Amino acid sequence: MTTTTVNAAAEQRMTPDDYAVTTIAADFADHGQAAHRAFLAGYYAESIRLIHQAHLTDCTVAEGDVCPTCNAIRGGMVGLLAAQRTDTTGRGDRP
Repeated sequence: MTTTTVNAAAEQRMTPDDYAVTTIAADFADHGQAAHRAFLAGYYAESIRLIHQAHLTDCTVAEGDVCPTCNAIRGGMVGLLAAQRTDTTGRGDRP
């Protein structure tokens, strides 16, 4: 696993859920870079999906108008899909 410098201010803002995700991510990182990337991609995709669902209930933009939040959510999903498509080596951490 990689050693990182702790940001004390960020650590103070962490909730128990943040600690759980950090621990799980570290476990995946211990199993190699490919496993860690797969975990993060899934975690980010699920986070964006939840944000999108929550926003859809509050979005007040009329049909056909531009909503910056909806556009940002779509951009996040497109970015994740692009990252997944470029990470297709299938090697993991093996030499």
